[in-house]
Amino acid sequence: MAVAESQQEKELKITSGNLYNTIQPQPGERIMVIGGSATLTARCSDAGAHVLPAVTFIQVKEKNFDTAAAPLSIHQYAEGAQWTAKAYSALKTGGRFIVDFAESSSLPSASDYPYAETLTGYWERLKSAGFSIILFQQLTAETAQEAVLNGWTELVSSKFPVTVNRFIAVK
Repeated sequence: MAVAESQQEKELKITSGNLYNTIQPQPGERIMVIGGSATLTARCSDAGAHVLPAVTFIQVKEKNFDTAAAPLSIHQYAEGAQWTAKAYSALKTGGRFIVDFAESSSLPSASDYPYAETLTGYWERLKSAGFSIILFQQLTAETAQEAVLNGWTELVSSKFPVTVNRFIAVK
């Protein structure tokens, strides 16, 4: 499946490994990284994308981004569920929200990670925000080392194996 983006076709494909691999940043693409992940922001910038690391709602400008991306750091926000609707409003028509949502049982503690749901809850939240195409894949890490290689440092102190739901949702 592909989506037209900035006069070019971009394949909608979920890849294992770091979230960056699924984002496939392109030169000139406008990307909002929710949670302000320094590594993800730097890698997308190095690929030539214009990146805004967003950590507050006030930074979000409507219909301004080609891609909104959320690594697992979204779980650290008490208002984590609201970021789905904010991502939708920040995207241009045809824009993609690429997000890793951990299964609630995979997060190390509720006090450090107040936003947690299950696959069904995340799916329903994306639908209710208005996304028209939703793709997902469940990814697992068997060890802390594998979690780090996937960019899931938040899960290092979890009980393994851990499960992460990777979504691509299109506006």
